[in-house]
Amino acid sequence: MNETKHKILIKSLKLFNTTGISNVSLRNIADEVGISVGNLQYHFKKREDIIEALYFQLVGKIDNVVIISTDDLLKSFLNISIEIYKILYEYNFFLLDFVAITRRNQKIKSHYSELSKRREIDTLKVIDVLIKNGLFREELLKNEYRCLFKRIEVISNFWFSSILIQSDVLSKDSIQEYSTLISQSIYPYLTDEAKNQYVNIFPSQLV
Repeated sequence: MNETKHKILIKSLKLFNTTGISNVSLRNIADEVGISVGNLQYHFKKREDIIEALYFQLVGKIDNVVIISTDDLLKSFLNISIEIYKILYEYNFFLLDFVAITRRNQKIKSHYSELSKRREIDTLKVIDVLIKNGLFREELLKNEYRCLFKRIEVISNFWFSSILIQSDVLSKDSIQEYSTLISQSIYPYLTDEAKNQYVNIFPSQLV
């Protein structure tokens, strides 16, 4: 990626996060980058092309952190949410305008649908490994762990919206708050051995 294109994406991300997609035009982006609209359109014809590029950038970054270390299975699994939320915070405009974006951009909508299916399969495979290693209990209800994945997915997709319903601004403190929400959602599925490991991983959560 050339320097100008990279700068366009950086400045666009900043503007989208600060003011929201609906308040950002190609002119705004061009002015922020310090180039003409014509020069901007040489790299990205439409604003939607920039949004698309940022989406795939976001997906790539998350793909790089959703890797489970076999050296410490439980800690690695639990800490993934923290790393993901750090990235989502960096691209927070996506979560705030997620429904609108997927309604307007079929490519993103289709890709996300397939991505969600793939991540569900990968997550359930990891949980199977955790069960085999005595860290997760067996399912007690039909599709119990699939439902756990879907709950976490819903929280991840809409947590920023939940924050802004009650607050005026987003804060990085929310990353820890919501990663704790996820880890404590997982806690009831742990075996006794895993619960002992959990309190060593997150001693600050003890009452």
